[in-house]
Amino acid sequence: LTDAMRVKGGTGGGAKSSAPPLPTPYMKWERERCAKIAEDKLKKVKASVDNKPPPRFKHMVVNAKKAQLEEDRLVEIEHQNRKLLQNLSKISERKGVEGVEERSPKKPLRRGEAPGARGKSLNLLNRQRELDRIERENAAILRRIQEQNNKDSEFSVAKMEREWKEVQEHRKMCRQWIG
Repeated sequence: LTDAMRVKGGTGGGAKSSAPPLPTPYMKWERERCAKIAEDKLKKVKASVDNKPPPRFKHMVVNAKKAQLEEDRLVEIEHQNRKLLQNLSKISERKGVEGVEERSPKKPLRRGEAPGARGKSLNLLNRQRELDRIERENAAILRRIQEQNNKDSEFSVAKMEREWKEVQEHRKMCRQWIG
């Protein structure tokens, strides 16, 4: 509504219309022109921050110092392993330890017996009892496992498949009513 209409009576009361004015062809053209200018400016914008990684030089790609240190470490480990193996082989070649009688290689150790033990251990009886108890427990566990293997399973594959088919049928019937 124009001011002239309000003065002459127009809508009566002089209230402003809540609807925005309709766009004219010039307003449409101006809006499109501004949008095109903004789009062109965005296309021409160049980054002001360099996000590219720094150039990689050949002498920096292969870190010779690191490779040399790794090689030295591996050589040192190999040397120590060789020394350890020599020491172990010397120990295994010995006839026996001083103060301990030699055991014949044909006679195996019995349960609870220490290799080359000349004197009796103070806790030999306790160790023997503990070993017997552990063996009894292991035998009981083995017996229970074997009994379970002989029994039929509590789960029936056929029964579970039958129940699953029933569930599928119920779902199918529900879908028919729902949708």
